[in-house]
Amino acid sequence: MNDKPAVLVVDDDESFRSLVSDRLTRTGHRIAAAAGGEAALTLLDGVEVAIVDLLMPGMDGLTLLKKIRQSNPDIAVIMLTGHGTIDNAVEAMKVGAADYLQKPCSLAEVELRIGQVWEKSRLRRENVQLRAALQQSNPYHGIVGKSPGMQAVIELIRKVKDSATPVLIEGESGTGKELVAAAIHRQSGRAKGPFVPVNCSAIPADLMESEFFGHVRGAFSGAVADALGLFRSAHGGTLFLDEIAELSPALQAKLLRVLQEGVIERLGSNKPITVDVRVVSSTHRDLPARIRESAFREDLYYRLNVFNIRLPPLRERREDVANLAVYFLRGFARELAREAPVLTSEALRLLERHAWPGNVRELQNLMERVAVLAAGPEVDVGFFTTLMSPESERPAEVGPEDFALQPAVEQLERKLILRALAAADDNKAEAARVLGISERTLWYKLKRYGL
Repeated sequence: MNDKPAVLVVDDDESFRSLVSDRLTRTGHRIAAAAGGEAALTLLDGVEVAIVDLLMPGMDGLTLLKKIRQSNPDIAVIMLTGHGTIDNAVEAMKVGAADYLQKPCSLAEVELRIGQVWEKSRLRRENVQLRAALQQSNPYHGIVGKSPGMQAVIELIRKVKDSATPVLIEGESGTGKELVAAAIHRQSGRAKGPFVPVNCSAIPADLMESEFFGHVRGAFSGAVADALGLFRSAHGGTLFLDEIAELSPALQAKLLRVLQEGVIERLGSNKPITVDVRVVSSTHRDLPARIRESAFREDLYYRLNVFNIRLPPLRERREDVANLAVYFLRGFARELAREAPVLTSEALRLLERHAWPGNVRELQNLMERVAVLAAGPEVDVGFFTTLMSPESERPAEVGPEDFALQPAVEQLERKLILRALAAADDNKAEAARVLGISERTLWYKLKRYGL
């Protein structure tokens, strides 16, 4: 099996096209070449990487890029740009180019970029294949947990998946409620239907009825066309109502009718429409307390809470922390086309002692920053000193060893800031996002360390 990708060279400059083709042929690549876009489109079969000149007579490189993406999105495209066409190269990257090279460029650089984009493309394809295989072998892919609490959750998913029973998932923010709702859907007989998640707290109150049930043209100012609505979009599948406690009282009453009768009425119409939708809802609030405050309907609560799943916070499932950390870190490393660093046993013990007020979401975000910032093959306990948020960096169980690194904190922080700035091409806002701090805090630290 050839470990070099098959390459298509598309350039109206015959000299450049010949030089690149000859060099790549000598180094073991299978080569096809074309002087223009129309001819190139007939040569795509078997191609894995395409080098495309941006400015060509007839079909230009950007148009060819779009057609290649439509024909075979697995082909990695490198755009060739000349002086004054960098803006066009940036536009090409937005459309789907894997990379770009500015002319004049050396043949060695061309070959290097081909190898880089091919490796990234290969890793992405492997990632997709692995996810598909994992989904078949592990129907609860994404739910990582050997703790008794999570094993109980998985058992409840197994029991409820094949019924049409409404499910209420309760748990703190960041515990993975949407993940559980998606697992219920994927394992049910509705798996081929749509899974429609909606964050009830993100919909403006005056738009909720239209968003949920749709509207007809002219129903209100700005309604220039009919709208389907979430319930009809989820017909034959599952509608996941996240943060159900945020629904207005008026919408709660209408939702209760849908659950009882299986019909909706669009805004501006009194014609009933039958819908076949399974409703899974979630909340981090205490709904019985909201009922006592007259903020949530008791009859709706009992209609939604036919089957209850409570997700334990991460601090109650410390035996899952190490596996989750490794799972997330490997996933982010694959997306970055990097080898995942190894977390030392001391680092894992620190993570297990952490209080995790943000639960699994906090751990996931932390591992994303580790994947971006880690430079070596190993991540030790000191690396986490500046990555964990100041509000929650104190471990749940503090031992004397946790204070031994304090003299090195500033040095580590300075190194991580410099590394984040380099990774973000000196974009302060992006560097702050990667570090998990505000941009204002980053500017303060830059001034403090004289950076």
